[in-house]
Amino acid sequence: MAAQFHLEIITPTKVYDEGEVDYVRAPGADGAFGVLAGHTESIMALAIGEIKVVKGSVEKTYASAKGFAEITRNGVQLLVESAEPKGGIDLNRAQKAYDRAKEHLNRKKDEMEDELRALRALERSMNRLKVAEKK
Repeated sequence: MAAQFHLEIITPTKVYDEGEVDYVRAPGADGAFGVLAGHTESIMALAIGEIKVVKGSVEKTYASAKGFAEITRNGVQLLVESAEPKGGIDLNRAQKAYDRAKEHLNRKKDEMEDELRALRALERSMNRLKVAEKK
């Protein structure tokens, strides 16, 4: 049996305690990175993207927002604004959020803050749709 480590995905409203896992891949701010047992201790910024968790022959995926990864000798904690397991993503809600963000961007608002907010909403909804529709 391969070496494992403890993984927690922590949001402001929920903790996904994955227990002992073999591998996690997370969306780093500078590109995706993977962690195996014995990884060097570090703290990394996370981007919006997909978290992949491997435990034995079982793979789980989450759509996640920005945050931080803390990798220690005791395990990995992913501290993110939000995380949704693939099976828990409401496709209709994600599609409506995507449509609203696109519509907002197409209105060409003059205020940069509104545009940035719409771009972030678009990015989050696209990620949720991508993760939910994966085979």
